[in-house]
Amino acid sequence: MPELKPIFDSEVTCPVCEKSIKVTKVRSKYIKLKKQDDDFCPYYEFVNPLLYEAWVCNHCGYAAHNTVFSKVTQNGRKAVLEQISRNWTSRDFTGERDFFKALEAFKLVLYNLQIREAPYSEFAKICLRIAWLYRYIGNHSEEERFLKYSYDYYKKVYTRENSKESSIDEFTCIYIIGVIAKRLNLTSEAISWFSRMISFSSNPAEKEKIKPKLLENAREQIYQLRMEMKNE
Repeated sequence: MPELKPIFDSEVTCPVCEKSIKVTKVRSKYIKLKKQDDDFCPYYEFVNPLLYEAWVCNHCGYAAHNTVFSKVTQNGRKAVLEQISRNWTSRDFTGERDFFKALEAFKLVLYNLQIREAPYSEFAKICLRIAWLYRYIGNHSEEERFLKYSYDYYKKVYTRENSKESSIDEFTCIYIIGVIAKRLNLTSEAISWFSRMISFSSNPAEKEKIKPKLLENAREQIYQLRMEMKNE
């Protein structure tokens, strides 16, 4: 019996044009996380499932992250049909993807988010993933550009987006903002965001809501940043 390939195609229904499409997924047995950067950028031993997270409908041009692909609003559906589908040239995103094909798919997701006027949390998430893709290929200027976009969007998530509507909890959001600020060499801002989380943890009711690992990481980040400032 031949061994199963790491990736396979699966049929789903596009929520915009309602046609059946194929999307490529990675078999779980081939997903083995090797390490993560401090902003959660993952590195895998075999296949990188991140490359396949952006799903694109070849019929109408609708694109979204696989976790929210079916959750388009009625207004969002209408906007895609009117502003994307009319000029859409069919493209195939099934099968094995390299970093550049993944970037193309993720940028289509980003364009869809703009057309649909999606929540800030979706923009923040996609911009961060695009930054990671550029990190993988060593394009530092584009990585920094999308980290800045993600940083701005995550701050908007924290200050303007209702936590019930957001796909990210308040304290993970604070931590990610701090980490991205650190990566952008915004040292005082990074310390301020990490300190905010530690301040929240002094309240027992709030501390219960914070993942212990996040709190530990925030303390470590502040220590590292202060040591770097001292050495400079």
